[in-house]
Amino acid sequence: MNATIGNGVKADFDAVIVGAGFSGLYTLHKLRELGLNVRVFERGNGLGGTWFWNRYPGLQCDTETISYSFTFSPELYRGWTWSRRFAPQPEILDYANYVADRLDLRKDIQFETAVEHAHYDDADNVWRISLSDGSTVTATYFVTASGPLSTANLPRIAELDSFAGEVYHTAQWPERPVDFTGKRVAIIGTGSSGAQAICAIADKVDQLVVFQRTPQYVTPAQQRLISVEEMQDRKDNLDQLVEEMRNSSFGAPGTSTDRSAFEDTPEQREKVFEAAWEWGAQAFALATYKDLTTNEEANAMAADFVRGKISQIVQDPETARKLMPDYLFGTKRPIKVDGYYEAFNRENVHLVALREEPIVQATTGGLRTSEKEYEFDAIIFATGFDAITGTLFRMDIRGRDGIALRDKWDDGVNVKTLLGVGTSEFPNMFVVQGPQSPSVMANFLFGIQLNVDWITGLIGYLVKNEIAVCEVTREGEDAWSDHCQALAENTLLLKTESWWTGANIAEKPRPKYFQTYLGGVKEYADQTKRVADRGYPGFALTPRVSGRATDDLVTARL
Repeated sequence: MNATIGNGVKADFDAVIVGAGFSGLYTLHKLRELGLNVRVFERGNGLGGTWFWNRYPGLQCDTETISYSFTFSPELYRGWTWSRRFAPQPEILDYANYVADRLDLRKDIQFETAVEHAHYDDADNVWRISLSDGSTVTATYFVTASGPLSTANLPRIAELDSFAGEVYHTAQWPERPVDFTGKRVAIIGTGSSGAQAICAIADKVDQLVVFQRTPQYVTPAQQRLISVEEMQDRKDNLDQLVEEMRNSSFGAPGTSTDRSAFEDTPEQREKVFEAAWEWGAQAFALATYKDLTTNEEANAMAADFVRGKISQIVQDPETARKLMPDYLFGTKRPIKVDGYYEAFNRENVHLVALREEPIVQATTGGLRTSEKEYEFDAIIFATGFDAITGTLFRMDIRGRDGIALRDKWDDGVNVKTLLGVGTSEFPNMFVVQGPQSPSVMANFLFGIQLNVDWITGLIGYLVKNEIAVCEVTREGEDAWSDHCQALAENTLLLKTESWWTGANIAEKPRPKYFQTYLGGVKEYADQTKRVADRGYPGFALTPRVSGRATDDLVTARL
C-alpha cells in the first residue's frame, strides 16, 4: 500500500528508513509485515551498519553472541551457529547478511545512497527526502535507524595532512586488508576500539606507541570457542533465554544482581571480584554488586581491585602508574578485552600519557609531542564516535515550519524525546535506538527488538485507526526527559565525563539531559507497554477525514 497524504496525493513510500544495520533490517521486516511499502537507504555498499564500517583488527562484540542475536523468530535464531563467545566482526557481518537473506530484505534496500535532507511538508503531511544521487522521494513515515555509534570522531591535530604515512580511523576502516607487520604504528585512543586494536597488532608491529588521554578500567573478556553442546542448549531453550534477557537490566543473562557490596566481608568481596574477573563478559561491571554505580564506597572497592590487577600485571612501575584510572569505576563505558595490560609488558609497546605529554602537531614522519618527536609508518585513530546525536545532526532533518533538528535540540544541549522514539515538532518521524532509549546501555540487538516492536506497533495503530499525524507533545517529552535525568542523577555516571555525555569531543556542548535511559530494559519494556495500552499518551494523534487530516487533535497526556 501507499499511504494517502493530506492533500489526497500518494507518497512514494509509506515509510523511508535510514540505514541498513540491524535496526534498519528489523524495522524493514516489521513494517513489511504491516503491508507497507518501504524503502531503506544505506550510504555504504553493504549492510551491517557499524559492523560494516568498523572492521579494524581485533574488533569483536562485547556482548555474548548467544544474546547478540535476534530472538523474534525461533527459526531464524536456530538457523545460525556462532563460533565464539564474542563474535568477531566478520562473523557478525556474515550474520547480518544471513538475516537479510532469510527475510528477503535486500530487494527493498538501496545501497550507496545517503539521505542528505529530510524535510517535513506541513501542508501535505509528508516527508520530502533528498538523496545523495540527486533524487528526491516522499514518505508518510520517516524512520532513522542510523544508530548512535556511526559518525566517526576525528580529533584535530595540527599539520596532520603533512604526515607522509598511512592514516586510519577504526570507525572508517578500509575494506581491503591492512598489514602492519614490521611497521612503526601509533594508536591514538584507548577506549574499546583502541584496546582491541592494541591487543590485535602488538605482536605484529615493529613498534607500537599508544597515546592515551584517559586511563581505562579494562577487564578480561575471556574469549573462547562455543561448544556445539552449549549452542544447541541455547537453541533448545530459547524461550528461557528470552525470559532471562527480558528480566535483566542489560538485556542479556548474567547482567543483573540484587546483592550489595556491603553484604559481604572484604574477603568475600575479593572472591566475588576475582570470580567475575575470571568469568569475563559483563560479569565484573554488572553482576558482582548492584551498588557499584550508585554508591561511591562500593564503587571504590571495584576500582581498587582493578588497580590492584594493573599493579600485578604491568611490570614497569611508571607504565603501571600511567595506566591507573583515578575516576569512578563504570562511569565510562566498561571495556572487556583479553591481554590489554599484558600488552604493555612487550618491549615494542610504549605508552604516552597525553595529559602529561600532549601532541603538539603531526610531522612528515610522525607526531611531535611536548617532549619529543616520534616517527611512524601509520597512525590509527581509535577516537570513537560523535555518539548518540552525531549522525542525526549530520543529516539535514527539518520538522514543522522548517525547524532543524539540530536547532530544536540546541546543538545537543537540550535533547528531549519521548521514550527515545520521537520528539515534538517532527510529526511521523521515529528514531530507532534514539536518545533517551536504553540504546548503548543495553544488549543492542535486544534493545532494537524492543524499540522496533513498539514503533511499528504504533505505526500499525495509526494505519488501522486512520490517524494521519502522530507527533510527540511537549508535555510528553518534558516528562520523559526529566525522568531520564532523574535516573541518571541517582547514579554516579554524571560524576565523570565520558562519550555518554559528549566529552570525547572537545567542542561538543554538554547535554542538559542524560541521553540514555538507565532504568534497564525490563522497566523500559514495561513503560512502553503502558503507553501503548493507554492509547499512546504523550502523542498528539490527528485522524484522517476524507483523505485529509483534521485539526481536531486526539491528545492524551502523560
